[in-house]
Amino acid sequence: MKGYEKDVKIFIFLILLANVFKRSPIYNLFYLLAMVAVSRRLWRDFPRFLAISVAVGFLAEVLGTHTCTPFGCYHYENLKPQLFGVALFVPLAWAIFGFVSYIMARYFFKRRSSRIAFASLLMVVLDLSIDPIMTSWKAWVWDTTTGINWFGIPWTNYLGWFVVSLTFFYLYERISKGEVEEELLRLGPLVYLLEMLTFMIYAPQSVRTPTEIAFLISLALISRCIYGGK
Repeated sequence: MKGYEKDVKIFIFLILLANVFKRSPIYNLFYLLAMVAVSRRLWRDFPRFLAISVAVGFLAEVLGTHTCTPFGCYHYENLKPQLFGVALFVPLAWAIFGFVSYIMARYFFKRRSSRIAFASLLMVVLDLSIDPIMTSWKAWVWDTTTGINWFGIPWTNYLGWFVVSLTFFYLYERISKGEVEEELLRLGPLVYLLEMLTFMIYAPQSVRTPTEIAFLISLALISRCIYGGK
């Protein structure tokens, strides 16, 4: 394993801890530590990915809360602290979920355009769980309503998620070598499924249904990649 075995074990341990403490802010700390572990040898230019995803995510949230573009109109309420009306943990969340989606997409797709598009789709599937949960806690409140929606979340939100994700995945791929070791990529589908599973397990009863559907969608996507070819 080219000396990567220790890093892989540390990464797995931290990811498991993160998901155990998913309802606590310490979730973010464990993910940060896991990403530090992989950036040593498994994904050496990950700091560049982190910087791009955090920066693009933050700018998109500032734009979204002040102009309603690209997600629709919303505002942060119970999620604090905030800067320019954006909860500070949210840009990091873009990086965390981008990390999870990218390593899974990269495992299945070798072509750059395919993995960027698939990683962006995986981000949208994640948000099929995230947004109903967070709005049930009034972390943020939607001011936009649309006839077509996902359990009250406007469809524009998911278009926005796809566009923002596509943007930072594309920027990262354009300015980096994008070399990620196979030992990390092989864990991609399992890490992604674990995220979807724990969202479903920890979801309040009032929004359990969308998280269950999202989990089934993630299973279908992975099955399609495994059995249907890349």
